[in-house]
Amino acid sequence: MPTAFEARVLKSPNRFASAPAIALTAQQKRLIRESVLKLEPAFDLVGQLFFMKLYRLDPAFRDRFAGTPETQGRKFMAALKLAIVSLNYEDGLAPTLRLLGIRHRQLGIKIRHYRMMTKALLWTLEQSLEKRFTRETKDAWSTLLTQITRTLSGGDAALLRSVGGTAA
Repeated sequence: MPTAFEARVLKSPNRFASAPAIALTAQQKRLIRESVLKLEPAFDLVGQLFFMKLYRLDPAFRDRFAGTPETQGRKFMAALKLAIVSLNYEDGLAPTLRLLGIRHRQLGIKIRHYRMMTKALLWTLEQSLEKRFTRETKDAWSTLLTQITRTLSGGDAALLRSVGGTAA
């Protein structure tokens, strides 16, 4: 059930205005989907590995995300899978990312944190996929994560104003 704020965002006629689409080539999407399919049998472990790496890079992340690495890993991998499915739809991912970015801001997440998360995820993918994490696959993931970071971290001030919120 959405919060009152999320309900206002969802009802807002401007909710998709300025929500940038995630632009990837068909080849990049294919490489990302294939790599996720290879990980799927071990999703829980991959998610845990990601959070353990993230916590090693910056222990302060433990305080930002409630729950164990196992719980956070499951949530993260479910969100990652949803993101990959959303790549099939022109504007399916960007509005969701913008809402997530607002929530993350409330947790004190900044651009540097997204960069650290990107570093942790790329490391996790490299460790998990080993030789199957080719240069082309890494480039596709890097492109996707850069665009996700831009969407999560920017441009939500207009969205907040359009639904009666305040920009942080």
